[in-house]
Amino acid sequence: MRRLAAWLGALSARERRLVAAAAAAAAATIVVQGVLAVRNDLATLHARVAGHERDLAAVRRAVAALGRGAPVAADGTDRPALLARLEAAAGDAVGRERIASMTPAAGPVEDGLSEERVTLGVRGASLADTVRLLHRLETSDPPLHVVRVELRKHPDDPAHFDAAVEVAELRAVP
Repeated sequence: MRRLAAWLGALSARERRLVAAAAAAAAATIVVQGVLAVRNDLATLHARVAGHERDLAAVRRAVAALGRGAPVAADGTDRPALLARLEAAAGDAVGRERIASMTPAAGPVEDGLSEERVTLGVRGASLADTVRLLHRLETSDPPLHVVRVELRKHPDDPAHFDAAVEVAELRAVP
C-alpha cells in the first residue's frame, strides 16, 4: 500500500487524474458486466419458470379432464416419428418426386427433453408448392413446427425453387 501511495505521490496531477479515470472505467466495466450477467441469469430463470408453469397448467387441465371423465390427450409417445410424419405431409403437398433429401438430427436439450430435427430438401418446386408445403406442415395433426426455411431460385428457371425446410420437435427423454 505504501508503494502505491508513493507511486501516486510521484505522479503529476494530470497523471493522477488519468489513473483515477482508468480505475473508474475499469470499475464501471466490472459492475456493468456483473449486472448483465445477473440480468441474463434472471431471464434464463424466468423462461424456465414460465415453462414449468405451462407444464403445471397442462397437468391441471388433464386432472380437470379426468375429473369430468373426458379423455386426456396423449403425451405423444404413441405417435409416429417426426421423419415419417414429415415425409407423409411433404409427399401430399409437393409429391414424392420433388423430395430430394430428408436429413434427421437429434440432440439433448435440458430438463429431460431431447430435440429431434429433420431437414427436408425439395427440388424444383414452384412458389405455390412451397407455400402449400408450409401450410400442410403447420396444419397437420399434430403440427410440424418449421424452424427454418431457405429458398434458392433456379438460375435457368426463375419460377421454380430449391427449398430447405427444417422441422423440429421436443420430446421427453424416456
